[in-house]
Amino acid sequence: MTDPVLLYAASAALACVLLLGALEKLKDMAAFSAAVHAYDILPAGLASLFSWGYVLAEALAGALLLAPGLRATGAGLALLVLALATAGVALNLARGRRDIDCGCGGPAFRGAAARGAGLSWWMVLRNALLASWTLPVFAASQGASRSLQWTDAASVFGLAMSAVALYFTANHLLASHLKLRHLHI
Repeated sequence: MTDPVLLYAASAALACVLLLGALEKLKDMAAFSAAVHAYDILPAGLASLFSWGYVLAEALAGALLLAPGLRATGAGLALLVLALATAGVALNLARGRRDIDCGCGGPAFRGAAARGAGLSWWMVLRNALLASWTLPVFAASQGASRSLQWTDAASVFGLAMSAVALYFTANHLLASHLKLRHLHI
């Protein structure tokens, strides 16, 4: 059994990361589509269509994670979105292709490949950690150990915002590390 505070905090944190990621990609769909093309996995005609489908799935997963009756569906879709991104990164790293834009979106990775901070195995680890945020959602299907109290709202908010802040801090540190590694500093 899972404490409902963990369920709500993990769902809210992952929803924030997914929704903000989708928003960043939507702000510059041309750049995201170019990143998907650069992965060189899909035929050129499908890459643009995939780009839009991916962003919409990412946004939908985030929204569903916030919907009480649809959290498990949102968690499953979030796992699919994360698995697709992770597979693309891992495949290109296995090919020896590090100097391409990850397509992650956000200020930390915007133009990262041009600055010498392309793909990294740390991104695979980051995505695995994000995927672990779905575990409380799936564990909640076994039933909550107690009902949520109104005072739990502060804990949920604090945990969720702390997790999101740690995620974005880690992203900025990762981008800086990759840039420094490229410069051999």
